[in-house]
Amino acid sequence: MVHIERTPLKKILRAVVYQNTEKLSLSEIVEREKPDIAMTGAFYNASKWAPVCPVKAGGTVLFADPQYNYWALGWDVGADVLPVLVPPGGESDCRNYVANCLLVRAGRPQQKLYYNDDVGGRRGRVAVGLTKDAWITYGASDGSSGAMTPEDLRDYMASQGCQFAVMMDGGGKVNLYVKSGNVLIQGKDPSQNLILLYLDDGETEETPVSDQKTVCLDPGHDASNLANKSPDGTYYEHEFALDMGNRIKAILERHGVAVTETRTGGEAVSLAQRCKIANNIRGLDLFVSLHSNAAAGSGWSSASGWSAYVFSKTSGGYTAAQSILEAVKAAGIAVRSSPIVETPSLYVLKGTVAPAVLIEHGFHTNEGDVKNLRNSSYRQKLAEAEAHGILDCLGIPYEEEDAPAAEPTEADLAVEWITSEGIMLGNSAGDLMLDQPLTGKRFAVMLYRYHQKFNK
Repeated sequence: MVHIERTPLKKILRAVVYQNTEKLSLSEIVEREKPDIAMTGAFYNASKWAPVCPVKAGGTVLFADPQYNYWALGWDVGADVLPVLVPPGGESDCRNYVANCLLVRAGRPQQKLYYNDDVGGRRGRVAVGLTKDAWITYGASDGSSGAMTPEDLRDYMASQGCQFAVMMDGGGKVNLYVKSGNVLIQGKDPSQNLILLYLDDGETEETPVSDQKTVCLDPGHDASNLANKSPDGTYYEHEFALDMGNRIKAILERHGVAVTETRTGGEAVSLAQRCKIANNIRGLDLFVSLHSNAAAGSGWSSASGWSAYVFSKTSGGYTAAQSILEAVKAAGIAVRSSPIVETPSLYVLKGTVAPAVLIEHGFHTNEGDVKNLRNSSYRQKLAEAEAHGILDCLGIPYEEEDAPAAEPTEADLAVEWITSEGIMLGNSAGDLMLDQPLTGKRFAVMLYRYHQKFNK
């Protein structure tokens, strides 16, 4: 089978370098990741299951040649793909690149091709090329009429108008999927790395560009995650994160910001889904993931304080984190000694195109932090400070609410006290059920907690 696909660059929403760590077949990858186009990437060592040509995925270099330059396809998002010269060691400003045997550069077929003898001959192959406005994908299965030598493939890609073209892996490792054409060329061997393209489906084509600022809030975890909690079981991270998301959302929306949350209840949302939600928001200004931290071990610890994580100190997320940090400090919230941490390995930071920040609001393994994090007034203080910092980053002046908050009633104070002391916790979803009749069993539990806390 032979297939060539011409994809307008303007239709590419996102291009991903996929690391096939589980050695999945192409059809399994398509089922899991749901790309519009998927293709074999760089040559790899089967025994080590690692690329042998320079590859960079989401800011992480997977392989870099220590001695030689390589020409590669390089991009940050996808539609911005360009030829990139990767130097020895793999340093490059772009977040993604895939290098292999160079076929065409500056519109000129390369006179001499550099490849190992074992990949020569007439084989099925995959190649990727660029014209001024299109991504060209060529794939032919081994033994098909499209089988070519590398030199034949070079001449063919040049004939298609490619200004730049690179030969990818081939032989039994030819893997190509095109959703629109119902094309699936699946080699007998899985690919160690692939390029996945996600395309604009045209549904938002007529939506005019808006000047409205957009933020995606990502409440961490979900209601099924009962492991991320305080040692005494009075605090759950998933409940806190969702509550914080709702509080920050309300403040941002009051200032005219369009806010999307990756989850709005206890539903499970994978890390990949969270990134996809964010990346599908046109012109997203900021992605903020909401969490609480934990120290190693099963009991209480001394580690405490607020902190933020970013992909790198040169990313837009770092600028946002600085803005949020300043507002948090101004509100009198205790922060870590190194409050902004560079961590490119965190999934949502490397998988999100927009500037991204992950906030750890304190440690749910620290008694003092937990007492604060359970407290409604403290949560609101956090939410207002972080929203203030986000708005500063977006260039939107922060305004206090027109009407002052009503004085808390005695009942309000009582509820705040009994929850902050961990005597009344509500159900697994955090619902205190204040307007429901009090059962004897619930009353007994609260009395028991009171006794345990104050009568030791």
